[in-house]
Amino acid sequence: MKINIHFEGLNHEFTVKDDAAVFDLKVQVQEKLGFLAANQRLFMDGSTMLYDYNKLQSYGIVDDTTLSLRYKILVHGRPNRRGISKVYELFVHEYNTVANLKQMLNFEYGIDIGIIKLKKGNDNLEDSRKIWDCDIRPGCHLRMI
Repeated sequence: MKINIHFEGLNHEFTVKDDAAVFDLKVQVQEKLGFLAANQRLFMDGSTMLYDYNKLQSYGIVDDTTLSLRYKILVHGRPNRRGISKVYELFVHEYNTVANLKQMLNFEYGIDIGIIKLKKGNDNLEDSRKIWDCDIRPGCHLRMI
């Protein structure tokens, strides 16, 4: 069965057995696109997340279906008095903006987005920029200040 994974503005084609599990497809994505299966989330119709050990067919996925890929980035919070910072996981699309990341932090973790800025290395990230344009790739680490 042929499955398309939409990522980086392109459809990447994969061939899996008819009885393949979602994880089997993630392993192929890892081999082709180079990031860990654990750092991937696959979605059908943009909103239905596929769980690793379910069969693709259990979701009604047939030949020539296109799935979307989200990948994990890590955002480090401000250090506490002991110098330890909490780490927040976000699963994002390459077309999300920095403002979208802040909204996700608010929605998923209750962080007040009005008081934070995000940084990658020494660079402040502007809310209007797309994360892919800011070189925020799978496994990337950001900081909140």
